[in-house]
Amino acid sequence: MMFYKIAVCITFLYLVGCNTTKVQQVEQQIELEQLLNHSLFNKLDTPSEYSIFELPNAEKETFLAYAEKQKQSEIRHDRIIYNYLESNLANFKYHGDTLTSAQALKLSQGNCISLAVLTQSYAQALGLETSFQEVTSQPVYAKENNVVYVASHFRTRVYAPKVEKKDDNIVEFFRASTLIDYFPTRRSFYSSSADYNDLVSKFYSNLAATALADKQLDIAYSLILQANKYTPNDPELFNIAGILHRRAGDLQSAKNIYQTALSNNEISINLISNYQLLAKKLGDKELVKELTSQLVNKEKDPYELLVIAKNDLQAGHAHQAKAHLEQAITKAPYIAELYLELAKVRYQQGNIKQTQTLLEKAIELERDNQKIDVYQAKLLSLQMDK
Repeated sequence: MMFYKIAVCITFLYLVGCNTTKVQQVEQQIELEQLLNHSLFNKLDTPSEYSIFELPNAEKETFLAYAEKQKQSEIRHDRIIYNYLESNLANFKYHGDTLTSAQALKLSQGNCISLAVLTQSYAQALGLETSFQEVTSQPVYAKENNVVYVASHFRTRVYAPKVEKKDDNIVEFFRASTLIDYFPTRRSFYSSSADYNDLVSKFYSNLAATALADKQLDIAYSLILQANKYTPNDPELFNIAGILHRRAGDLQSAKNIYQTALSNNEISINLISNYQLLAKKLGDKELVKELTSQLVNKEKDPYELLVIAKNDLQAGHAHQAKAHLEQAITKAPYIAELYLELAKVRYQQGNIKQTQTLLEKAIELERDNQKIDVYQAKLLSLQMDK
C-alpha cells in the first residue's frame, strides 16, 4: 500500500461570542515582487490554478459514481476519498516531478505534492474541506545542475461535512476527518500546518526550481511570480528568486533579495546557504563569516550538513567534515553524494580500503549515469594503485 493507515481525528470547536482585537501598527515589509529585476526577464504563461486540480471528465464521472455507492453504504464522505485512493492508486510510484492531477493519473506517478493535489481534486468534487500538514521526514534530495531539490512532504486532512448543534450562544461543530499520508516507508513527524494557498504555491515553486535547473530563466521567473500570489512571505520563494538573479548575472539584486528576507525574518537553511555562496562570489568575507555562523546554529538536514562538510574540507578540517558527513548519512543514507564526499575525506586520511567501500556505495545509489562513470573511474584508479 502507498498510504499510511488513516488516522481519524475528531475535533470540537467552541465559538463563544466575539473577542476584542487590539489594533497594532506594523511596519510594512518590502515584498518579494518589489525586489525582482523585472527588466531581465520575460513573463510567460503558466498553468492556471484551475488546471492544476482539473480531473479528466471520465475520471471525475468514475469517482462520483464510486462515491454514490459508498454513500449508500453510509460511508462517511471523507473516508470515501481514502478508500478510492487506496483501491485505485495502489501501483502509484514515487517520482520527483510535481504534476497536475491529470498528469499524475496519466503517468501513475508523482511526488507528495502531486498526490496532495490529486487528493484536493477529489475533495473539491465532493465539496469537502481540506487542510494540510507539512512534515519533517526522510525527504528526497537530488542535486542537478547546482540546484538542490528538497521534496516537501505534505499530507492531507479531509474533513467530513459539518454537524451543527446549537445551545444558546455556544455553537459546537463536530468535525470528524481523515488524515491521508503518502509513501509510508518515509517516517513522518508533524512540522507545521499548511493550507490550500501553501499547496498551490509549492506546486508553482517546485516547477520554478525545475526550470532553474534547466536554465529556463523566463519560465522560472514567471512561476515565482505566480507562487508569490499565494504565499508572499515564503522564504523559499526568496531563495529561488535569489538564485534566479544570480544565474542571470545580477548579483546585487540577488544580494538585496537575500538580505531583505533575513531582515523580514523569512529564513530557511537553503536561503542562508545560497546567500553564503553569493557572498563568496562577491568576495565579502565578513558576510561569509556571519552567514557561516548562522548555519552552524541552525538545525541541519542532510544537504545542509553536506554543504558544511564541503566547507570543512576546503578549510582543511577533515575530522569535522567526517563528523558532519556521518551525521548526514545517518539521516539520509540514500544520497550518493554523501558517500562520495566521505570517500574524499577518508582518502585524505589515508584509509584506502574504506574509500573504496564508500565509492562502491556511491555508485550503487547514484541515478546520474555520467556521475556513475566518474565514480567508477575514481574506484578503478584506487584499485590500480594497489
